[in-house]
Amino acid sequence: MTAQVTPSAARIAPALSRWQQGIGDGDLDRIASAFTADALFQGLRPHHSIGRSGVVAYYDSQPVPLTVEFDVLRAHDLGDDAVVAYLGAVFHLEGRDDIVTHLTLVFERADDDELLISHYHVSRVD
Repeated sequence: MTAQVTPSAARIAPALSRWQQGIGDGDLDRIASAFTADALFQGLRPHHSIGRSGVVAYYDSQPVPLTVEFDVLRAHDLGDDAVVAYLGAVFHLEGRDDIVTHLTLVFERADDDELLISHYHVSRVD
């Protein structure tokens, strides 16, 4: 899958690319670098976490190799400093069934002027 090409989607593409590549490479630091320092992260577990350490702990517990493909189904600017996005994402696990999901993400401008994920919520699609 590839990201929808709209101005809003283009603004979040660098963070999404880093997240996707980090997952594929098993690079936890690269994954975490796509998130703000205080990001709210809700994966497919019953509890959420706050901050990059929670993102690292979540992805560190996932089976490897793991890859993800995604489509930006909708992205909307909330202003100059924020974008909300809705993605369709498929996580591929070697030797296992794919995990089909929807993601709701909020991106906020970080100190270095790029948009990073500040809120991540995933839902399984059966």
